[in-house]
Amino acid sequence: MQFLTTATLFAAAALAAPAPQTTDCPNPAHCGGSPPDPSKYENIDISNFYLRKNPGIQNAGFTLSGNNGTAKCEIGAVESLPSEVQICGDSDYRFGLFEAEGADQGLVGVRLYHQTGQFSGKTGEGAVPTYCHAGGNGPDDFVCSQVNAVTVVIQ
Repeated sequence: MQFLTTATLFAAAALAAPAPQTTDCPNPAHCGGSPPDPSKYENIDISNFYLRKNPGIQNAGFTLSGNNGTAKCEIGAVESLPSEVQICGDSDYRFGLFEAEGADQGLVGVRLYHQTGQFSGKTGEGAVPTYCHAGGNGPDDFVCSQVNAVTVVIQ
């Protein structure tokens, strides 16, 4: 009788044990569920990014593509980072620049905002990889351009 009770306890414990983890799904409770709700996030594509510095940022800009279409984002001289937030054209999108980790390797931080209501919106940030070369206006003049496609997820 004791053997049957012990075997029953081990069987119950085995059934209650969590499912084994795999490299595809480290937490099985979170795998196989429904996909993320697209109304809670937005993919923003950044293209044609440029920046001119001499020695501070003289100007920067890029094209933004999101759920509400395409907008041109531009900023003039920036005295310090993070920059003030600028409106992208006449859209509901805004952006600001910040010093990204890896700035010494050509990364420029961009913080994006999408106003979706009077006091609400989505935000996110990412780094844009750039290549800088001499700008032709003195030894400290550099022109930087985007070298890879960038998508920033805002939520």
